[in-house]
Amino acid sequence: MPVVTIKPSGKTQEVPEGSTLLAAIQAAGFPMECKCHTGKYDSCHIFLLEGKKGLAKMTKEENERLENMIGVATKSRFACLAILGTEPATVELLGALSG
Repeated sequence: MPVVTIKPSGKTQEVPEGSTLLAAIQAAGFPMECKCHTGKYDSCHIFLLEGKKGLAKMTKEENERLENMIGVATKSRFACLAILGTEPATVELLGALSG
């Protein structure tokens, strides 16, 4: 099972392969909300610091949505759409959840 490290806290969470980053973040005790589960409302925007190759590829829709956001970096993903494979990942929480 992949392990997700959540920055800036450094907390880790093991989740089953095929889980979303959102599921891992919530299982680690962070109250990240995501009402749409499609990246529509930007509430689960995170930075993926490590583990890009271990995630399912970004969909065209996710990429287009991220391109239209302010404050987006090349490491941006929507936690509700980023599906884990077998590799570990490190994410950075943004906004109010960052500590």
